[in-house]
Amino acid sequence: MKILQVTAGLEQGGVERGTVEMAAYTISQGAESLVASQGGRMVDELMRIGARHITLPLARRNPFAILYCAWRLKKILQSETIDLVHARSRAPAWAAFLACRWTGTPFLTTFHGTHKIQNRLKKWYNSSMVRGQRVIAISEFIRDHIIQNYQIDSSVIDIAPRGFDPQRFDPGEFSPEQNLSLRKELGCSADETLIALPGRLTRWKGQTVFIDALGRIKDLQWKALLIGGPGKKLGYLDELKRRAADNGIADRVLFCGNQHTIAPYYAIADLVVSASIEPEAFGRVAVEGQAMAKPVIASAHGGALETVRDGETGWLFASGDPGDLADHLRYALSGSVDLVGMGQKAREWVLANFTTDRMCQAEWAGYLKILGQ
Repeated sequence: MKILQVTAGLEQGGVERGTVEMAAYTISQGAESLVASQGGRMVDELMRIGARHITLPLARRNPFAILYCAWRLKKILQSETIDLVHARSRAPAWAAFLACRWTGTPFLTTFHGTHKIQNRLKKWYNSSMVRGQRVIAISEFIRDHIIQNYQIDSSVIDIAPRGFDPQRFDPGEFSPEQNLSLRKELGCSADETLIALPGRLTRWKGQTVFIDALGRIKDLQWKALLIGGPGKKLGYLDELKRRAADNGIADRVLFCGNQHTIAPYYAIADLVVSASIEPEAFGRVAVEGQAMAKPVIASAHGGALETVRDGETGWLFASGDPGDLADHLRYALSGSVDLVGMGQKAREWVLANFTTDRMCQAEWAGYLKILGQ
């Protein structure tokens, strides 16, 4: 059996990571895996696991580019005798939908985000993600969004929550010596409390809320790690630094930049925060933090409502409210909470529910439903 996944690119991010993970699982099931995209830094990883990559300008959104990609995909479906096409983003989904229509190839999609609906045209453009014979939602939150906005029957929707790799995110892999070395590299002592907020520096990820909350607990002892780069948004990075200075905590907020391997930063943290001001479709940070046996404080909306057990594996706070976040941080750091024990419960919770293998099994089940096996 040959499975073709279609996505915009393979640079970085949750969609791209899921594409590579599903390619590996497809191969483990004895099928052949192909991925079509415009390419990126993850292509080498894809090829190392035994998948094939086809380079097409699938990230381009203009109608002529989409039609060109559809024509090229049609030729590929025919020459490779593809059994099923799996699309993961909107413009590529339109190209794949057309190619599958022309060739009669089974087609399904994974709906990875809410995709803003500003008008009828935008809604129609987004609808490429619900034109599969089955639609995979990455959370219950996304399933409900699909049903509410696109009038899709729930019987054709499968839920496949995103997952983490237990081998990549295993606190047992990091020795006390390694953790101390990274702390020293960051200018932190062995006994300083570290609060981490991972995620690229973009406003909707809530770094401003986080910094304002930290400004309200500066009487406590801690340092904060913002792990992620600004990309081209250097002005936003400058704004965050000014905000930290205005809150009187500039020397306690460390900007760590992009990190190819983020697990070591989870390993040295005592708490992990996900402060997104818009709902996360799933939210890998909340799951990865718990996987590394850290309590997570997350905004109470979107996927976090499914991944963080309030009061058991972490806490949920009112989205966009620095005062409420500060209250939760103060309670967590009060000394009355067993953060280590809560972290262990968090790891057990996500190991039982949110691993990569469980995610891939759920997507594979969607494949087999379409193929009638």
